Amino acid sequence: MNSIVLFDNVQLTYTQSPVLKNISLQIDQGEHCVILGANGSGKSSLIKLINCELYPSYIDEPFRREILGNERWVITELRKHLGVVTNDLHTRFAFESGYLSGFETVLSGFNGTIGLFDHLEVTSEQIEAAERAMMRLGIEHLREKHLSEMSTGELRKCIVARALVHPVKAILLDEPTVGLDIKSQLDFIEMMRSLANSGTTVILVTHHIEEVFEEITKAVLLKEGVIYAAGKKEEVLNSDNLSTIFNTSLEVDKRYGRYSIHPKT
Repeated sequence: MNSIVLFDNVQLTYTQSPVLKNISLQIDQGEHCVILGANGSGKSSLIKLINCELYPSYIDEPFRREILGNERWVITELRKHLGVVTNDLHTRFAFESGYLSGFETVLSGFNGTIGLFDHLEVTSEQIEAAERAMMRLGIEHLREKHLSEMSTGELRKCIVARALVHPVKAILLDEPTVGLDIKSQLDFIEMMRSLANSGTTVILVTHHIEEVFEEITKAVLLKEGVIYAAGKKEEVLNSDNLSTIFNTSLEVDKRYGRYSIHPKT
């Protein structure tokens, strides 16, 4: 099976102390995965290693880091195979590009720009692909709506569609339900399930266990820059492990395929 992510003994250091240490991780195509950890656990740095914003720090030991089989990527080429949706990207569109329509936002995914520019050619094939991406998420009604008029959930879905204009093998979602109300959270989780069931590998990065949907099979727990536990979801997402990575006594429940968490009494 082809791997989306293949790390072996990877380390990342910004200054003196490593922020990620001895990271060994494999996520295969079709293996929907959650990466769970507290704030400051290293999730953001791991995201940047996966989406090639950063590369591993050199160490005097063998290490390996491949994304979709390659050690290095040109970012514009990687985005054709790996979609990335982060809160930073959402914020940029929300605060810089309120004048854009939903369709223009989705279309901008072809050039990786925040908006459209006159010197960039838009082809009929790109228009059709953007329309298909919006239809796939059921957001055709947002085609002409300006971002400044959208709810947080509507804008988030447009940014996901923007990542799907290419036939990506996987999509990386960073804290995707932040800022959404309860209904929008549930709608977004259903959208993630739809992506997972239609052949796109979903990598979910979060600190909310409630976001872990039924199709996710693999769980990775981060604590202080190391992988504390990784494996089958049912084996990893338990009260002891979650209590350790969040440094508080917790009880994990699972009902109807969904997880919840509460303080241990």
